[in-house]
Amino acid sequence: VLILPITHARPSGETAAIEIPPAVAEQLGLDDARSWIVISEANVDFWPNAGLAPVPGKRGIYSYGFLPPSLFENVKDGFVNLLEKRRAKLVRR
Repeated sequence: VLILPITHARPSGETAAIEIPPAVAEQLGLDDARSWIVISEANVDFWPNAGLAPVPGKRGIYSYGFLPPSLFENVKDGFVNLLEKRRAKLVRR
């Protein structure tokens, strides 16, 4: 699977990211700090993996939820575009 990181760090330099709207972050159970999905780097791993951890405070729950289709499409299209231009990095885990 490809896993795109989520970060609180505002993108800079060569890092490309799409901000998660506050309403979506709230629906996913993220904290209220601004968050971005990094689209210029993806981790490549087998799923499930040893790093799989439950959602904090929700024993046995591993999914934060789904992205709205329009946000998912923006993230996917942005990542694929950068990958085709060889501007996205794949990190094998």
